[in-house]
Amino acid sequence: MNQYPNAGAGLKKMFMAEVGAIICAVLAIIPIINLIAGIAAIVFAVISLVGLYSVGKDIAGCKTAFILTIVNLVISIVGSLTSLIPVLSVICSIAGSIISFLVVYYVCNSVAEVMTQVGAADIAERGVTVWKINLVCYVAAIVIAILAVIPVLSMIATVANLVIAIVSIIASILYMIFLNKSYQALGA
Repeated sequence: MNQYPNAGAGLKKMFMAEVGAIICAVLAIIPIINLIAGIAAIVFAVISLVGLYSVGKDIAGCKTAFILTIVNLVISIVGSLTSLIPVLSVICSIAGSIISFLVVYYVCNSVAEVMTQVGAADIAERGVTVWKINLVCYVAAIVIAILAVIPVLSMIATVANLVIAIVSIIASILYMIFLNKSYQALGA
């Protein structure tokens, strides 16, 4: 009997949503497709949220990640409303980055524990690697957000942002691979 009946299907939804989100991000570069990609990105975010909710039924850390994701949505809305007040916007951005990292951390750590329990230690190790790479990306993003507010350092922040964007893409791909391997290990 599968002790994680919801987790496999939920992780599969999360994986598909991650793939879709990356495709949307690439397509958003093309001006004509930008609006369609934006709408599709919202759809994939909802699919990911539904998947995370499903996983949270079986894995406590993912339930925490789901709640943090909802909190992050609220912070994003507040952040967009405060865009005319730079300090509040930066605070919301930093809070959003911290919460986004915590979501990745809780998903990776709790799913890694399950992978260890089901005998997939190699997948569990990937999960730990993924959250550690994400930690570096999020800390760097927070530092860059702070530097960007200081006019003299804004050019350095712009260049650093490019480097972090590239590393973040790699981290996203590794996260997708982890989700894929995890849902397969659970037989979904």
